[in-house]
Amino acid sequence: MKFASCILKTAICIALDIVFTLSVVSPSEDVTKLTQFGCRWFGGIVGMVSCNCTSDAEEMYIEPNSIPGFDTSIIEINRCPKVRFAPHSISDLRNLRRVSLNSIASVSFEESSMNWYGYRDVGGQEERFDLTVPSLKVILRNCVVEKIASQAFSGRINEISFEDVTVDAVDSFAFSNLLQTENVAFKYTTFKDVKPQAFKKFGTEYLTLDGVSAYFVPSRTFSNVSVHQRFSIINSNLESVRPGAFFIYNPSTFEVINTRISQLDGEAFKVMTRGDVVFRNNVFNDIHEGAFVGIRLNRAEVTGSHSITFDSNTFSTLRSGSLQVVGFDTRFANLNVNQSCDCELVEDLQLTQFFNDVRCLNDDVYVTVRDYASRSCSVVAGYTTVIVITCVVILAVALALIGLYVYYKTVYLSKKYETDKVRNNPGKISLIVPDGKTYKETEIHVILEKADLLTTEL
Repeated sequence: MKFASCILKTAICIALDIVFTLSVVSPSEDVTKLTQFGCRWFGGIVGMVSCNCTSDAEEMYIEPNSIPGFDTSIIEINRCPKVRFAPHSISDLRNLRRVSLNSIASVSFEESSMNWYGYRDVGGQEERFDLTVPSLKVILRNCVVEKIASQAFSGRINEISFEDVTVDAVDSFAFSNLLQTENVAFKYTTFKDVKPQAFKKFGTEYLTLDGVSAYFVPSRTFSNVSVHQRFSIINSNLESVRPGAFFIYNPSTFEVINTRISQLDGEAFKVMTRGDVVFRNNVFNDIHEGAFVGIRLNRAEVTGSHSITFDSNTFSTLRSGSLQVVGFDTRFANLNVNQSCDCELVEDLQLTQFFNDVRCLNDDVYVTVRDYASRSCSVVAGYTTVIVITCVVILAVALALIGLYVYYKTVYLSKKYETDKVRNNPGKISLIVPDGKTYKETEIHVILEKADLLTTEL
C-alpha cells in the first residue's frame, strides 16, 4: 500500500508539473477571437484580418502568435483605445504584406516589434527596393503614438507612412537597418520628443517630411541615411534645428518648400547630393552663419554644374555669411528681410552675391536694398561720425587761431607801441589846451592816442 501511495503521489506531482509547464510556454492568446476587438477574417486571395474595436474594448496586446499567420497578408486595426506591439510580434508572419492602424487613441511599439524579414536571409548589406523581393508596408493614420522604442522598425519594410499622427517619444535607433525601402513619409505628423540617431543607417528611395511639426530636431536625428531619389521637407514647422540634424547621403533632389524654421544652426543640413537643391517660400527667423555650408555635391558620382536656389524666402535677420554655399551655382530671387532698411544693413550685404536680390522694409513696404542704398546711402554716409568729429576739430582750431590773431592785433601790438613811445620821449606829454575865452574852467584830460603825433605846429 505504501509503495502504491508513493507512486500515486509521484504521478500527481508529475502531472502538476506538466500542467504548469504547458501554462508557461503556451502560445499567446489569439486576439482575433476576442469579441471586444471585433475582428473579422476575409479569406481568399486577400487573407486579411480586420479588427474594429467595440466600446468596451481594452488594450490589444499583440505578441508573437497573437494573430494566426499562415495565410495572413494584411492586418487592419481600427478605432481601438490602445494597441501595443510586443517584441517580434510580427516576425513570424511570413506572408504578411501590410499593417494598417487607423484612429487608434494610443499605439506603442516595443523593441523589435516591427522587425520583419520574410523568407529571405539578411545578406549583411544594404538592399535597395526591388519589386521581386517580398516586403512589408506599415501605415498609420489619425493615431497617437506613445512611444517608438529602439530597433522598433527594422528589416524588409517597403513603406513607412504616418499621416495625421502625433508621436510622443522616439528613441535612438527606432528606425534602423531598413531594407528594400521605397518610401518613408511623415505627413501632418507632430514629433514631441525625438532622440539623436532616431533614424539610423538605412536606405530609401524617397524621404518626405510633409506638414511635420517638431520643437527640437537634435544633431544626427537622421544619421547615415541614404536617399536615392528625393529628399523633401514641405509645409513643415521646425522650431530648432541643431548642427548636423540631417546627415543625408546621395539624393538626386533635395528641396525645402513652404517651411518655417525658427532657428537654423550652422551646418544644420549635412546633405551630400547628386543634383540640384531648392529652398523656396520658406521663413527663417534666426539663421546662423554657415547654415547651408554642409550641403555638398557628390563629385564622385556627378559631373558638370548643379545649382542651389534660394527663391522667395523670408528672413527675420540676414547676415553676409547666412547664405554661404560651396560647390554650387547659386541662384537668388526675392529674398525678403523683415527689418528696417538702413545703411548698416547695406554695408553688411553689399559684397554678397545676393545683394541685388534682397529686399528690406522701408515704411512697411519691401524695397530692394540696392535701390535704398542709391537713394539714402553713399560712400560718405558710412563715415559720417568721422567727418563730424573732423569738422568739429577743424572749427575749434580755426576759432583758436582767430582768437590769437585778434589778441595779437588789439592787445599785444598796442602795448608794445606805447612802451616804445614812452621809451623814446621820456618826460614829455603832449597836451591840447583850448582857448581860455571859450571855457571858464579848463579840465585837462590826458588822452593816449594810438595814431602818431601831428608834425604841424599849433
